[in-house]
Amino acid sequence: MKKRCFQEYRVSMGGMKLQGARLRVFATALIALAAMAPATTWSAEKAGTGRGKPLPRVLLLGDSISGGYAGPVTGMLKGKAHVQRASNGGTTIAGLDQIEKILGEAEWDVIHFNWGLHDMTWQFRMKPEDRGIAKYEDRLERLVVRLKKTHAKLIWGSTTPWCPEVYQYIVDRFKRELRLAGAEEGKWRDAALRVMKKHDVQVNDLYDLMLPDLKKYLNRPDDIHFNAEGSRRLGKQIADVVLHELQTPAATAGARDADKTGSGAKRSVKQLQEDFLKLKFGMFIHYNMATHTGDEWVVGYHKPSEFNPGVETINTDAWADAAVSAGMKYGVLTVKHVAGFCLWDSKHTTYDVMHPDCPYKKDLVAQFVKSFKSRGLKVGFHYHWRHPGFRDPNKHKVLPPECDPATHSLKQQNEFQKKQIAELLEKYPDVFYFWNDALDDKVMPAQEILDHERGVRPNILTSSNWWSWGKKGRPYLDIAVKELRHFPEDNTAPGETCWKLERTWFWKKGTPSGSAKGVMGNMAKAHARNSNFLLNVGPDRSGRIVPGSLKTLAEVGKLRASKAVPAPSK
Repeated sequence: MKKRCFQEYRVSMGGMKLQGARLRVFATALIALAAMAPATTWSAEKAGTGRGKPLPRVLLLGDSISGGYAGPVTGMLKGKAHVQRASNGGTTIAGLDQIEKILGEAEWDVIHFNWGLHDMTWQFRMKPEDRGIAKYEDRLERLVVRLKKTHAKLIWGSTTPWCPEVYQYIVDRFKRELRLAGAEEGKWRDAALRVMKKHDVQVNDLYDLMLPDLKKYLNRPDDIHFNAEGSRRLGKQIADVVLHELQTPAATAGARDADKTGSGAKRSVKQLQEDFLKLKFGMFIHYNMATHTGDEWVVGYHKPSEFNPGVETINTDAWADAAVSAGMKYGVLTVKHVAGFCLWDSKHTTYDVMHPDCPYKKDLVAQFVKSFKSRGLKVGFHYHWRHPGFRDPNKHKVLPPECDPATHSLKQQNEFQKKQIAELLEKYPDVFYFWNDALDDKVMPAQEILDHERGVRPNILTSSNWWSWGKKGRPYLDIAVKELRHFPEDNTAPGETCWKLERTWFWKKGTPSGSAKGVMGNMAKAHARNSNFLLNVGPDRSGRIVPGSLKTLAEVGKLRASKAVPAPSK
């Protein structure tokens, strides 16, 4: 009789023979995914050799397939690493629910992980809103972000192949509720690969390893699990990949505590805040689509062709030189403002400087970072969130067309913005400070964005400018922000006071520049109230800071150098 994922078995117990009620091999395989390995203690035992330096720690996260290869991996790495397998990982839904318990308080040098089989095969058991590749991809990304916080070397083990009979059973049994054909398997793998590519996670291709001789290594032709030979084959490749990583400096014990962006060991928020306040004085640079359209709160989507500086290269070196002349220590650029136009080549939108119709076609964010870094200045990014207070989604877009607020919910908008922020933090490792404009509790809880941004960059410092004028200056993220107003005299929260050198944030023709005396007075008051002073300049369309502002900045620098700082007015 032709083998199917639906067969009968007789089970012997204490001499009694029990007739199984048509036990399904498919169901047995799925149950085995959850039950094959016994429950284990999630927190790891202390690893060590008994003398000398402790062995590096390796964590295996996976489904029941990992139960087969965990033994071979442990044996092959004996004396070289302490290997622990967490119990069955289940779906990404279960993974998100259990990840903190899984990781515990232990420190890991390498984490080899996978979620996939359960998400594909258990679709019919999920709530409708949790089903599908897109939801899987989103959950998997959240797990990767959390795993990156461990500073371990991450290795993705691709989901292993499984038999056509299982596909057919799912289609036959659940076709009214779920359509999953053989071709779908590749789409799930592609989704996982997109996440790994985005977060620069190494991929261990177990799928291609097992596919050519799949029938040889499967327990049965209609099973998803591997025999002893197959498990050893998986184990050897995993052990080889893990050992290679352990032998590189990035994965040695102690390196896990380093911030992989190059900013050193992970530091407390208090340390970051104290170091920030030592900088005292920074340059705010408002330059974006609004510079070219003439309206600060841009309405609708302007054509990318309107972002036309009229020069081959904007002279960002001149921006940095102006900051140095004033004695500034850092700069913050409006990488995305109300227009939704992005000054970098974003993989999440074509509405940016690299659009085919944009005359400039240069990564202005990269230019800014390079110029300021070359002068010994720190760099920060201003990113404008779309707040519900904007109301009419057909007016102020704030987000690129790929996430037009007229057709996307607040949740979808937030997810898009979080993806862009992660992209910026990963793409530009020199950024030390992220300035979130119009982000407050009406958009998302503070802890959510802190976890997100620090999940990508553990040592990133964050600020947020409340939407409501009455709430500006209240602590929300790491740094409280005041806009064109001063903090109270008794302020103790680490703060930043933002001021305009010209009368407008963005350049407008003929707008006069403020005086050095006015700048010095406001700066002194800000410093007296536990706040940095972030002074804005608005370069013109060609990217040049206007002569009057250059003159004032130079005068400010001379006054600061001579310590001629007026006493703060109360």
